Amino acid sequence: MVLFLFLQWLLIGFLLIIFFSCILIRIVRRYRKFPIPAMFTSLIDNPLRRLIVQKPSTVAAQAYLKPGMAVVEIGPGKGSYTIEFAKHVLPDGKVFAVDISEKVIERLRHRIIQEEIPNIVVKIDNAHAFSFGDESVDRVIAIASLPEIPDPVKVLREIWRILKPDGLVSLSELAPDPDYPRRKTEKRWAKEAGFELHSEFGNWLVYQLNFKKAKNLP
Repeated sequence: MVLFLFLQWLLIGFLLIIFFSCILIRIVRRYRKFPIPAMFTSLIDNPLRRLIVQKPSTVAAQAYLKPGMAVVEIGPGKGSYTIEFAKHVLPDGKVFAVDISEKVIERLRHRIIQEEIPNIVVKIDNAHAFSFGDESVDRVIAIASLPEIPDPVKVLREIWRILKPDGLVSLSELAPDPDYPRRKTEKRWAKEAGFELHSEFGNWLVYQLNFKKAKNLP
């Protein structure tokens, strides 16, 4: 009994440390952008999140992925979602996992080679000036990554450029993320970039917003 209580309070203490650390990082990053420490990346991208809170299969389904699509994922991290997206666009579709970090790209490239996944292309790219052609992709997906990039509206305008006329950009956010924005914030960013809401899912803890190109640009 004593051991159980000790472990319970230890867990509560650990969660409180993470909670207040996230708040502190959120405050600091409001004024100065910097990469989230690797420890927090691992805590945010954990098995519990993928099994219950923000399932890769659910994110893929809610982005309306279909076979043959060309998909760009911004900030793929460990690739847990990337691999699920790749399954949904088989046999002829491709997923382009892009990041500005060489370390992230090399780690994911190694995993893709090890697991022999043929339809994932891993590359370094700049979200402010993508290497993709105009109206060349069907979906752009950003999971807890858009708010980390300086000037998210500029990123969304670049996404607008590379999306096909009937394409969608899908943004998914998770509350423990230090950069977590409210829904209305991302909706405002999207509207400023020339998008209108297509569909939305989730709650205060985790949500997913899909946007399509607006008929009338701002």
